[in-house]
Amino acid sequence: MARRRGIRRPGRLPRRGEAVDADRLRELIAGQEAGSDEPLCFEGLRVRGELDLSRRRLDFGLALLDCEFDTPPQLTELAVRSLDLSGSRMPALYADRLAVDGELLLRGAWLGRGDGTESRPLSDPTARASGTRGPRRVWEGLTAGVLQLADARIAGNLVLVDLRVTEDSLWSLLAPRLSIGGSLHARQLRSSGALYLRDARVAYSVNLNGAEVGGLDATELVCGGGLYADWGFRSTGQVLLRAAEVSGVATFHDSVLTGPAGSLHLSRLRVPRLRLDLREPPAGPVVLQDATVDVLVDSAETWPAAGELFLEGFTYKRLESAQQVDVRSRIGWITRDARVGAGSFEQLAKAYESGGDERAARTVRHARERQLRRHDRLTGRVWGVVQDMLFGYGYAPRRALVWLLSLAAAGSLWFAHHQPRPVGGNGQRAWDPVLYSLDLLIPVASLGYRGSWDPAGVDKAVAVVLVVSGWVLATAVIAGARRVLGRG
Repeated sequence: MARRRGIRRPGRLPRRGEAVDADRLRELIAGQEAGSDEPLCFEGLRVRGELDLSRRRLDFGLALLDCEFDTPPQLTELAVRSLDLSGSRMPALYADRLAVDGELLLRGAWLGRGDGTESRPLSDPTARASGTRGPRRVWEGLTAGVLQLADARIAGNLVLVDLRVTEDSLWSLLAPRLSIGGSLHARQLRSSGALYLRDARVAYSVNLNGAEVGGLDATELVCGGGLYADWGFRSTGQVLLRAAEVSGVATFHDSVLTGPAGSLHLSRLRVPRLRLDLREPPAGPVVLQDATVDVLVDSAETWPAAGELFLEGFTYKRLESAQQVDVRSRIGWITRDARVGAGSFEQLAKAYESGGDERAARTVRHARERQLRRHDRLTGRVWGVVQDMLFGYGYAPRRALVWLLSLAAAGSLWFAHHQPRPVGGNGQRAWDPVLYSLDLLIPVASLGYRGSWDPAGVDKAVAVVLVVSGWVLATAVIAGARRVLGRG
């Protein structure tokens, strides 16, 4: 390994590849003078036994590069200026309540005794699908992770780039309430288990580009920058961002949520911009209930399957897609939620309205009425069908005009060949089949023709049909107008 600039190496240290006892290494570290700006570096050692630096204070940086540990190092409550374990291999690393004034680096390190072929995906504890059923909340005193950083405080960056975690454990990273003053860099990370970052605080960004994990639990994560799980990010288990707050963008562009339990749970997420244009449709559900975003970017080609989308309470201002998605397809998108309610339709309509597309908003609200009709009683469904046919629940007013003109034309054509006899046997008005038909159809106003002619037989039946149709049409229009004014 090339020598690193700015790194201080102690004398009388075994050469690269030689074995060293963990107690002797601890003495060498503890015996160094404090105050140096350069990290103390040990490189290429084979450490035998447990290196225990728990509850120590090191006023200098420490680098253990390309070292091999046969026992997990104990760094619980260690306070150090910086810590670099890049390229090292160890069964596990226990560093709860670690305090690092600078950066913690595990670039290219390998944790665990496995070969990485066994995956431990995180799945819903109530699900019957295959995969490891993770608890809704971890009991930390009874749970172990391969890399433990519970309550750790890192003032700089946490660098897990190219880290490999291959131990047969549900949690590859167990770091509840982790505090990072910089960013979390985990590009190309490979872990057989899941990452636990519940209640973590990251000042800048979380970068998981190209990482392959068994799941992610970042419930109530607070991230001051963006969360990037894209460009080949792959998860075989659940990705949980419930009640998380991300100040920048949360993106899953080109990511893969594969079986057996790959899914997205983003309920109550708060983020300005959310990208869900995945590489392929997810294996499991996408939950967006009560999430709040300004812009949602997705792709119709990777929408979840019907019944696997949950949108109730999801609010957004604008929808974007790489390819144009028409309003009918968007309606199909929200109806993939098996429990879709009126609120999801109204949210979509408002998004179209804010973009100036009033016609699409009316189409969505029309679809909402049809959806609500399915859950109504029989009489309500029948009346709904009538309103839909006549004028589209008030959202297709031209349909009512078409019905009125069609009925008037049909009535005019009939009475042009079947003139009723005048009342009293002596007509006071000139016969006009068009005005007579309109007088029968319009229920409130009178043109004076209805009472001047007395149809009989079949003519009377046709007149009754026109009168009843006029009242039904007027009633439906009034009911629809009240609905539109009340809800719109």
